[in-house]
Amino acid sequence: MKYSIFDTHCDTLCSVLDYGKSIVMNECHVDIERMKKYEQYTQVFACFIDPVYKSCAADRTLNLIDTFHNTVSDKLPDNVRGILSIEGGEGIYSLAHLRNFYRLGVRIIALTWNFSNHIASGALETDETRGLTEFGKLVVAEMNRLGIFADVSHLNDKSFYDVAEYSNKPIIASHSNARAVCRSKAVCPVERNLTDDQFEIIKKSGGCVGINFCPDFLNERGKADVEDIIRHIEHFMSLGGEDNVGIGADFDGIDSTPDGINGVEDIYKIFDRLLQKGYTENQIEKISHKNFERILRNA
Repeated sequence: MKYSIFDTHCDTLCSVLDYGKSIVMNECHVDIERMKKYEQYTQVFACFIDPVYKSCAADRTLNLIDTFHNTVSDKLPDNVRGILSIEGGEGIYSLAHLRNFYRLGVRIIALTWNFSNHIASGALETDETRGLTEFGKLVVAEMNRLGIFADVSHLNDKSFYDVAEYSNKPIIASHSNARAVCRSKAVCPVERNLTDDQFEIIKKSGGCVGINFCPDFLNERGKADVEDIIRHIEHFMSLGGEDNVGIGADFDGIDSTPDGINGVEDIYKIFDRLLQKGYTENQIEKISHKNFERILRNA
């Protein structure tokens, strides 16, 4: 296909590790056979730490990283690249853990999932005053020093603003959409999405937001299509975010996908639609891959 893609979040590693799925060909949302049909495909593979693994989170993180290196990375063809992220910092018990995860290839870390841990508070935290812990502030500072991006996609608002205060590097939201409550315009006002003010902070940091394909984060109907994805892209574009929006599909981490989007093979439909709406090829290239490529390259 004519497009190059940079997708900043999938949970496919869990399916490979837990269910023995082949990364080459499977019935999941992501596999190599479909990715390699694009001109270039960069996939960020998340090591998702489900709360059930809280007591053995470091081992779970290492097992997922090992799965990437042992059963995924050596199978990637020349036009498909893989990057590691961590979704949930429960396995980071010390800065030594953090540095070792960096040495193993981790370049993006979502400090927590939906709930609170010893680093930060998640989007479903009921205490709105709880943000980064003192240890969390040290983690963010060390991530900055190492060159690991802080991913704010699952943080509550207080933790988001704490990260913005204590980070001096670009901030990313690997798989989040527009909440838009700051301008009284409801795009999809759920906790997992970003306010306009939060997007402005990400933009000013030089960071980027990856649009999530989960229907519950695209609208309040629980059923979505390509037009809903376009609506969130266009909202961020209207805020001057041409250089700060990309794709973070959340494939294999969501229960359902928008109509017409069955997996990586259908991402091109988004960019075909943007072309039909009059977006330039340069704008589409930024959204499809260049914005996130620029940020990671500069790191």
